Amino acid sequence: MISQPPLGIILMTYEYHPFPGGIGTYAGRLVDIVRAGGHAATVIAPAYPDLPAVPQEPGTHRILRHHQISPFGALRALSILRNVPKDRLFLAADIRSVLVTFVLRPFHRRGYRAMIHGSEVSKFRTDSILFRFVRRAYEGAEVVFANSHATLRIFSESFGMPRKGVVTYLGVDPMWFQPIHGNFEHPQLAAVPQAASVICAVGRIEPRKGQLETVRAIASARDEYGLDNPIFVMAGRAEDQAYASKILDEAARVRVPVIATGRLSDDDLKRLYRRAACHTLFARELQGKIEGFGLVLVEAGAQGCPSIATAVGGIPEVMGSTGVLVPPEDVNAMARAIATYVANAELRERDGALAKSRARTFDWATCAGATFPELKWG
Repeated sequence: MISQPPLGIILMTYEYHPFPGGIGTYAGRLVDIVRAGGHAATVIAPAYPDLPAVPQEPGTHRILRHHQISPFGALRALSILRNVPKDRLFLAADIRSVLVTFVLRPFHRRGYRAMIHGSEVSKFRTDSILFRFVRRAYEGAEVVFANSHATLRIFSESFGMPRKGVVTYLGVDPMWFQPIHGNFEHPQLAAVPQAASVICAVGRIEPRKGQLETVRAIASARDEYGLDNPIFVMAGRAEDQAYASKILDEAARVRVPVIATGRLSDDDLKRLYRRAACHTLFARELQGKIEGFGLVLVEAGAQGCPSIATAVGGIPEVMGSTGVLVPPEDVNAMARAIATYVANAELRERDGALAKSRARTFDWATCAGATFPELKWG
């Protein structure tokens, strides 16, 4: 008897759209690609009552809580798992999903594959019971996917090599390459003087992203390297309010104008990338929080905006030979790079074109195909 290919997938995640995080983007785009390919997708994900509503999707069960494991959510997930056809491929898309899937396995009896996004597995003390439990959960996975070789290396240093480890780079949505016209919707951005030198950082405002160090680098670029009229635009949700306040206090102390926009529309993000002299990501190596990929780097690149970033985690793999990589924690090196981009329009244009070409090599369809090779594609 000839076995039939699987007809679809199950994806469990504790972060999903409309939450503006890398895991949520990853999970959502995989589901979009699978469904666009004519396959069924059952999604077990969080609800976000405090964020803008998104259309209801058949097969999407918003029964979990964002980044929080609860017995009630786990039991509801188990009910879904037991009622979905057994031929579905099952991806636990984040660490919490892996743990819940492993605990429930005696009851749902499904094989599963797991995705790791950065250094989340290095949070645990190696002599702790929780460390041993998490390691067993990943050992139970048929495949462990990683968003970069750096992420897979961090995982292997903590837990040892998985029985099958596969690097699946993330993608960039085609809409990021589309041109954008008109002025900013955001009133503060619309009012930025044409003569201002705009430096931007896009992403959640938290210590791992290094916005505080970026403020200091901009001040140094002005004082030491002749940067004129800088304005630092931080676009993203403040995950750590105390840290956000610290950034604004430091900016006032060193006299760097800052616009903290909160979450921007995609159109305004594209306008920001086009307006900025450069995009910055002063990623830092914090315990359990290392940048595994850096999706904003390819989104900025898609709009022809070169990035300056620290050589941390998977960032060198993503940027390749585009933009400027600076040593970790080297504020002065970032200051020099910022001043250079602002002063040299020809360099900005050249590196922006390289960044756009590089961004085109990251494709969600390739990511989905590598994650679910058993499905019929095209």
